[in-house]
Amino acid sequence: MASGSESHAERYPEDAYLFEIDDDPDPWVESGLPWTFTERAKRAQAAKWDRLYKLFHPRPVIGEEETGLRCFLNGPRLAYGWAFSRADLLKYAEFHKLKMPLQEYLSGKLGKTHVRYGALSETDAQDEELLFFLDKCAYLAVRTHLEQEAGVDLLHVRPFSKVHDVLFALYTNIEADERIDEIDAITGLDDATDLIQFAIRDADIQSELLWWYERSELRGVGLNYPC
Repeated sequence: MASGSESHAERYPEDAYLFEIDDDPDPWVESGLPWTFTERAKRAQAAKWDRLYKLFHPRPVIGEEETGLRCFLNGPRLAYGWAFSRADLLKYAEFHKLKMPLQEYLSGKLGKTHVRYGALSETDAQDEELLFFLDKCAYLAVRTHLEQEAGVDLLHVRPFSKVHDVLFALYTNIEADERIDEIDAITGLDDATDLIQFAIRDADIQSELLWWYERSELRGVGLNYPC
């Protein structure tokens, strides 16, 4: 059969195993889910990721046909910014010693209203509840700091990536022109970009300013879990 007339199942036979569950699962291992996938399923998931990433990888430039309100209904939906992994977020927060206000429970437990990433006391550094809280809130601390450095608001987007968890974006492809005008009126796009990139590089984070596909907008390509 010619490749042009092949069905999806014929072209990608490994997709049949995407959701294959281990018959003797060891729950809460690796993924934190109450089941485990077979090795065959994991290979199929990795293959699908690689296949889709070739189509939906980040880019420094996008075409005019990929911008404007035409993309609101029909896509694609992309955002222009800097992607961070979970490790990047903590590294950035600790380098800049960002201040994090504590929730009421932790504040009462520790006897303080806030802590600073990268400057925890020996006791605080061993508190599992505090470390969990700081890990979950790192994206908020980083976003706030970047916004303060640049003087502009940033969007919080989940990019299509196996490695990166968060994208801090200047704008999306839908309202790029309007947003650029807004930023130029505040601090200037070039200045805002330079200030953010300096703060990121100062923390030795390897993150480039790129157009990323928003993961939540890629449902139409079969990007349901596991992907």
